[in-house]
Amino acid sequence: MARLEAVVVSYKTGPVLGECLTSLLAEPSITRIWLVDNGNAPQTIDELQALAAREPRLQVLSGHGNIGFSRGCNLGANRCTAPFLLFLNPDAQVQKGTVGALIKALDPAPEFSIAGARLLDKNGKEQRGARRGRLTPWSALVAMSGLSKLENLHPAFSDMHWERRPLPDTPQKVFAVSGACLMMRNKDYHALGGFDERYFLHVEDLDLCRRARLEGGHVLFVPDALVVHAGSTSKAARLAVDWHKAVGLCRYFNKFANTRAQKFAALVIAGPIMGAVMARSVLITVRNALPF
Repeated sequence: MARLEAVVVSYKTGPVLGECLTSLLAEPSITRIWLVDNGNAPQTIDELQALAAREPRLQVLSGHGNIGFSRGCNLGANRCTAPFLLFLNPDAQVQKGTVGALIKALDPAPEFSIAGARLLDKNGKEQRGARRGRLTPWSALVAMSGLSKLENLHPAFSDMHWERRPLPDTPQKVFAVSGACLMMRNKDYHALGGFDERYFLHVEDLDLCRRARLEGGHVLFVPDALVVHAGSTSKAARLAVDWHKAVGLCRYFNKFANTRAQKFAALVIAGPIMGAVMARSVLITVRNALPF
């Protein structure tokens, strides 16, 4: 099987990080795992170092502080020499056959192509974000506001998240997959410049997928590539995480605005997007804090 290296960026992840690394180490095709430590508890660091001492395929990069997800991915990827790169969230576990399914999907695909896995929660239900339609200011507002519930009434309200659509039998071309489990050819990743480091957390995967498509690559959702994704395991404050998401969305729309109309839309939509993301974040934070 083709040689492959994996990159995992971790920040205050917790016990699930060990499960993530165990799933990767069970894959004989993975020749090296780069664990980028953006900030973990001392006990976690000790456990990582102990595991690395027993397992030569695991390399731990630490001491740089919390440099963000994009920079962390690039830090690990810049040390990779294998033909394929796999980026995996630290709270995700690849299932048996997943790596092979991703490589199989990429093999016949053109240059700059990306393959993404089907993300499942602990109950086996497909999670949001693994296969996505086009991201525009309007589609973002529809998704965040709940207007997507009206998509049966009019296509204008179509949800950009496709997890409720019928599952395809074969790899499906989509607009974007999730950075929680994403594979590319090494040379294509570096030719694109890797993840845009101006995104600290969130939206960098959407950006990378769009740039890949602009270069003629395919973005493929691979239904047979299964990843159990815990989600929200980091002890980072939710409000801070959602703030980075809101900033990332605004940056994305501004970056890809090519006409005056698009630039105007990016400017107008910035306030509503920031408000919608942060309002939702506050509501969820308050709800989770309630004792009932």
